[in-house]
Amino acid sequence: MTGHWVPAHPESLDGVDELSSRVFGAFIGALRLHRRLMMQVLADRGVHHGQAMCLHLLAANDDIAQRDLARAMHVTPPTLTRMLHSMEKAGLVRRRPDAADARLTRVELTDAGCAEEKEMRAAAAEYVGATIGTLTEDDRRDLARLLEALGATIERASAAREAGSTGGGAASAGAEGSEREGAR
Repeated sequence: MTGHWVPAHPESLDGVDELSSRVFGAFIGALRLHRRLMMQVLADRGVHHGQAMCLHLLAANDDIAQRDLARAMHVTPPTLTRMLHSMEKAGLVRRRPDAADARLTRVELTDAGCAEEKEMRAAAAEYVGATIGTLTEDDRRDLARLLEALGATIERASAAREAGSTGGGAASAGAEGSEREGAR
């Protein structure tokens, strides 16, 4: 891609102020670029992008129940079963029945899986160095603070939707987050 990067959806969204619409477009555009570059960096190191999150979660939660891993990855059990089958064939993971509950299957990384996860972390470090690491320290602090605030707002909006709440919605959650940020 050459020239100046233009964020996705620069047009205004119905019922949304122009600045919020611009932020939304910039966020979506940055997510797309992040995904594309991260997939390239992982592929250059021989790490399959679809397995990167699974490797990361298994490294942090070795011997996890397969159903809990599916929940953590936000995928359906059949989707995870297919992924684990190919990872097992590649020698990256091992599955076994749970000793206490025969209904559960436990998943753990093999030595090869641990090595692959280290490659994935090296790819992530390369990505961060080439992108986020090039920003000034002040910009990184601001970006971290803003993304943490946005993440908290998204989490509250998601929890409200899951709880079936319609009172206040995302606008209320965003206002609460802004008030907290101002108090810091």
